[in-house]
Amino acid sequence: MGTDKDWEKWGRDDPYFGVLSDEKYRSEHLSDENLADFFASGEEHVRMIIDTIRGHFSREFVPESALDFGCGVGRLLIPLARVSKRATGIDVSSSMLEKARQHCARLGIENVQLALSDDALSRIKSSHDLIHSHIVFAHIHPSRGMKVMQRLAEKVSPGGFMAVQFLYACNAPGLIRGMVNLRYRIPLLNALRNMLRGRPVKEPAMQLHVYNLPAILQFLNRCNFGEALLITDRFDNDTFDSAILIAQRSW
Repeated sequence: MGTDKDWEKWGRDDPYFGVLSDEKYRSEHLSDENLADFFASGEEHVRMIIDTIRGHFSREFVPESALDFGCGVGRLLIPLARVSKRATGIDVSSSMLEKARQHCARLGIENVQLALSDDALSRIKSSHDLIHSHIVFAHIHPSRGMKVMQRLAEKVSPGGFMAVQFLYACNAPGLIRGMVNLRYRIPLLNALRNMLRGRPVKEPAMQLHVYNLPAILQFLNRCNFGEALLITDRFDNDTFDSAILIAQRSW
């Protein structure tokens, strides 16, 4: 479970909840007010990222080219496009990308390119001076995610920035975590959980995975990233410890 097909199903059936797992973003609850809140949260997040880069690294930073990995319906891509000369959004779900395309057209955002993502990032030919990802690597198993993260780092321009969020610790008891991992592997257990929670029986599990923080810092060092800043937080009702890592690639 947790394959790209699962995320295509989220994109097709419940895309906004797939991006932010709050019941008010379920398709049946998505009022105009809730949709506005959804996109406002993206504006706030991107403002924080840009302000942090300007406050700690480069006071006059304005991205020439920004890339949002796992862009979903465009919650973060649209505000990135507003502060960048060019922006690219990539995602494994074609349905998510279509929603992003619709929202860009609705808002008159014309400096965006969208592309289907794969592990090799084969459709991303150029480098970018800001590569960003938020609440995406948490859903990718580290054995796969670390390779993708390294490829993203290699596509950061000299002097550019990488800003990625990941989980680095789980606070749940080992038995509970083990049961959750079984649910990821056995569709019947996931279906049973969905029934008990009143959710669609075939709704995919939204996997959450923990990364090795020293391993991330090690490969960034080998990719010539210098100073790195960690912004720590809690995730999923304090079940996980989360970090946003912002690092600048050396010139």
